[in-house]
Amino acid sequence: MKRFILSSLAICFGLTPGIVRTASATDSSKGFAFTDKVVLAYYYIWYDENYWLKTAAEGGRKEGLEGLHPLVGAYNSWDPAIIEKHMQQMNRALIDALAVSWWYDTKENGPNHILDIVFEKAVAHNLKITIDYEHGRAPLETIDHDLYYFLNRYKDHPAMLKVEGHPVVMIWTAWAHTPTEWQGVFDRLQKAGINAFPIMSGSYRNGKGKDYLGPFRSLEEYTLVDVEDCRLADFMQTMQGHIDDYNKTRAPKNGKPAQHHATISPGYDETRNPSRKSSSGGFNGAGWKDRTKFGINYPDDPDGAYYQGTFEAAMSSNPDWLHISTFNELYEFSHIEATFENGYTYIDLTAEFVRKFKGLKQQ
Repeated sequence: MKRFILSSLAICFGLTPGIVRTASATDSSKGFAFTDKVVLAYYYIWYDENYWLKTAAEGGRKEGLEGLHPLVGAYNSWDPAIIEKHMQQMNRALIDALAVSWWYDTKENGPNHILDIVFEKAVAHNLKITIDYEHGRAPLETIDHDLYYFLNRYKDHPAMLKVEGHPVVMIWTAWAHTPTEWQGVFDRLQKAGINAFPIMSGSYRNGKGKDYLGPFRSLEEYTLVDVEDCRLADFMQTMQGHIDDYNKTRAPKNGKPAQHHATISPGYDETRNPSRKSSSGGFNGAGWKDRTKFGINYPDDPDGAYYQGTFEAAMSSNPDWLHISTFNELYEFSHIEATFENGYTYIDLTAEFVRKFKGLKQQ
């Protein structure tokens, strides 16, 4: 696999390995140090067992999940036993933290209820939790309410993901509001006693997201489907360049240095979702990345080749954090969750990548 990945990348860019930073010790109550290497995975909590068992006409989503069979069964996301089994897989994968896809909703077995269970279960598994707030396009008044609810409720929870004592919050579609407007959101939170560590999720947007550094402490690109494989290393290095430039020119003035967060992904396939088959997104039409292919293809390319390729590209940019996109976004076929089709292949590949990223001994 390494021969295939490295040769594919080297053809375009002469890939060089990233420099490994050493994680520093920190007070556990303050969470991670700014210089610690952290591995975070997106976690989705919207599944109903009927999604696997019923067609769209019957109120399910069976068509979009055809051919996928999680080892934990056709599950309900609100089931504490399922969350426990997922966290066992996350521990096996050596994941540090989860970004739970969340929006404010008080309905029975809804996002608020499930998030409580995730936080409760995370403590025993030494996992840290934040949200990927899905309503970044909402009116500012709604955003103020929702982020205050989340941060005020969990900021002192032992499972809260923190950097230097600041609770982390991730915002999806943050580009819908200006940097000045987002600074206002975080200023209002600070006046309420909450000094957050905000991350702009999935909003790098070909470099335009760099204007949001300052209000946000990191940029991240959720899906890599729009990036040609042989250009992925250059893409990651360009992202790192924006962070370096900001840290040299703007951070000294505001005292808020930024981090480079790089995404790795096992694959992607939105053509499985009937509502997206006519999508114009993705490098070659509809969003799709074959799990067994990355760059130049060889007859013996294994399952996991694309995942390996994204990891090598990420490492070329010397990231501070790795984001795994995703643990269980099965509708987009970007999951590493253990399934009957793939077993623990992607869980164990993740553990291998984490050890390399952190400079740990391989097993």
